[in-house]
Amino acid sequence: MYIYVLRHGLTDWNIQRKLLSVTDVDLNDIGIEQCEAAKKLVENLGYDFVFCSPKLRTKHTAQIVNVQNKPIIYDKRLIERDAKSIEGINVDDFDYRAYWTLGKDEYKDSETIEECKKRVYEFLDELKKEYDGKNILIVTHNGICRIINTYFNGFPKRGDIFDIGQKNAQLKMYNLK
Repeated sequence: MYIYVLRHGLTDWNIQRKLLSVTDVDLNDIGIEQCEAAKKLVENLGYDFVFCSPKLRTKHTAQIVNVQNKPIIYDKRLIERDAKSIEGINVDDFDYRAYWTLGKDEYKDSETIEECKKRVYEFLDELKKEYDGKNILIVTHNGICRIINTYFNGFPKRGDIFDIGQKNAQLKMYNLK
């Protein structure tokens, strides 16, 4: 069973380096072009279902890349880590690496990495049980891509998962056993 994880295409907030979590921002023109390019990678994958965050940028990405017209299932557990009151802040104006470091990630009222990890791991465990033998395309956000990576590869010793994210419209593959 393979899990293909695709991060959404570029948004204006990504360009502006604003912390983007639950705000509904759509892809910009570059993001749409990135998804069109990613479509070429996705069209040759043997996937049975698409699971997608219900946010506009991920929905738009999934609609572009789902050339096989497989069912798209929206799941709230794939929404980006909720930054709450610090959402929209420029990532250069606070310790963004610490925000993605387990144990140093408690910023005001933001969802912690542990809270985010719990819902994403629960989602992946459920896929393993309910979709055994099926290949799944997941369209989601960079923070969720980081958490999915830790599900398969564990957390780095220092707990810092900042560097294991994905670029916009980047695809990664995992074997879910």
